[in-house]
Order: sequence, then C-alpha cells, then structure tokens
Amino acid sequence: MKTSVAMCTYNGEKYIKEQLESIFNQTVAIDEIIICDDGSNDKTITIIELIQIENPNKISLYKNQINLGSTKNFEKAIEFCSGDYIFLSDQDDIWKENKVEKVIQHFFKNPSTEAVFTNGDLFNGENKKIETHSLWDSVFFMENQLSKPIDLYQHILFKANMVTGATLCIKKEIKKLILPIPNIKKFYHDEWIAIVIASRNNLEYLTDKLISYRIHSSQQSGISSNLKISKSKKYQLKSNHILGHDTPNSFQEHSQLAKLYFRNYLKFKTASKEVKNDFPVNFNEIAETYLDLFKKCNESLKKANPIFYFFRNLTDKMRGKRQLN
Repeated sequence: MKTSVAMCTYNGEKYIKEQLESIFNQTVAIDEIIICDDGSNDKTITIIELIQIENPNKISLYKNQINLGSTKNFEKAIEFCSGDYIFLSDQDDIWKENKVEKVIQHFFKNPSTEAVFTNGDLFNGENKKIETHSLWDSVFFMENQLSKPIDLYQHILFKANMVTGATLCIKKEIKKLILPIPNIKKFYHDEWIAIVIASRNNLEYLTDKLISYRIHSSQQSGISSNLKISKSKKYQLKSNHILGHDTPNSFQEHSQLAKLYFRNYLKFKTASKEVKNDFPVNFNEIAETYLDLFKKCNESLKKANPIFYFFRNLTDKMRGKRQLN
C-alpha cells in the first residue's frame, strides 16, 4: 500500500510549514507529497524547497508556468500522485496526527468505498479554535439531525455540497473517472469528485474531526473568514430547507432560493456539455430538475407579491440575469 498527498499552493508562506509538519507527523506515514504551486510570488517555494532538502524522497514540487486556478491545479496534483490512496490537502490547515490512520482503516474495513471525507475543527489565522461550530456546520451538513442512511448523492445535488476537499481521500483507481475536471465557475474539484463517486454509492464519511480547517482572509476559496452562521437568516433558511422543516413563506426567502436554483441550473447545464455521453452522471437531467425548481419558485414569488415580482423580473431583464431563452 502506498499513500500520496495532492497539495496545491499559492502564496502560502504563512502556514505551509506548519501544514507540512502535520502531514509528516502522522501515526501512519505518508509515502509521497505532490505539491503543485500555482505561481507563488512570496516565500512559499523557498520554504517548500528547504523542507524538501530534509525530506528528499518525500516531496515532489511542480511549479506552474501560468496560474491554473485551484480546480485545475488540483487536477494536476492528483494526476501526478502514484499512491493507492490519495489525500487532498490545502496549504493552510493542520492535520490531526491520526488522520491517515483513521481513513485508511475505514477503507480496509469497507473495500467497496472509493472516497472518504471527514468532519473537522475550525480555527483562525492565529491558531485559535472556533468553539461554536465545526466544519460540517459551516457547510450545512447536519449529519446528526438527518435520517440514516443519508442519501449523499441527493444531498450534494439538491441540498448542499458538504464534502470539503481538504478532508477528502480517494482511491487511485477512480482517477480515470474524475479526470479531467471541467473548469466551470463555482464548480470546484471537491464537489465534482463527490458527485461522481456518490453517484456510484461509493462515497462515505467519518464523523471524526481529523483536520483543523483554517479560516483567514487570504485563502483562495472555502469558508468565509466572517463566520457568523448561527445568527444568519440566510443560514437558517438553508438549514430549514435542508432538514425539510418548513418552506419559504416570504418574498425574500423565495427570491434567495430562486437565485440558488437558477445558478445551479446554469452550472449543471454547463457541466453536461463538458462530459462524454457515457459519463456516469447525467448532468443535463440534474440541470433540468433545477430549471423546474426555479420555475416553481418563480410562481411562488409571483403569488407572494405580484408587484415585487414584476419589478424583480424587470430588473433581472435589464441586467441580463436569470433569463431563459
């Protein structure tokens, strides 16, 4: 058995050393770390090369000549990994020392599993833990409140993507299924991988908090550094929507859902044009489902407040937003 880490870096000088140290300090050793740097202009490369000298057979560093963006950079890192199990890693988190051990144990106990994701702690740029919320709280995965077994595929598609790439580990053999990853706006590598594997019923999770996920102002993507989800009306709306506790009853709530439905319609419609006909996921069907949800939500908007509905549609038309040909 060989283990790999696919890590992407970009101007990560502040935290990269601590993250690499946490990977080296695992109870089950990692065999290789593939780092693809996306054009850092700070000291990231220098720090990595110094650590590379101390660990010459562990780290392989690739420097992109042009900035690929996080999705395509992760595609490149995953492609270069040779391990049987590939752990995805951000540049600014900290792994708990038993992360690799726990995940590999789960794979061994469940041979059909192709990908595993986990929960995590949240902490800030000063290494202070955020006590009030976990990583799953921040991505709307109310695992302890949902009926079991959870249909992960339906949850990712129509509730929220709860698979954070920094917690994800995949088997080598699924590379041919998930690569290449299309470069679609707001369709990140972790959601893409999660949908493909969940469609095969081979995505599983551990409730263990196996990383400390860092929230800070300079991160490329991920959770907002302004984490105030407990009092957010938008958060409560989405939580209730996910749990099925109630339906929107105001114009504003219907409007928020309509925007979400249309955005996902466009995203999956674009994805349907990027994949081959024999691809395991029917993105066009998903897009049409979202289009239907958008139309129904629009009807609810019209009933909730016809005057607001008229002016909203007029404004959208003037701005070229949410227009159906």
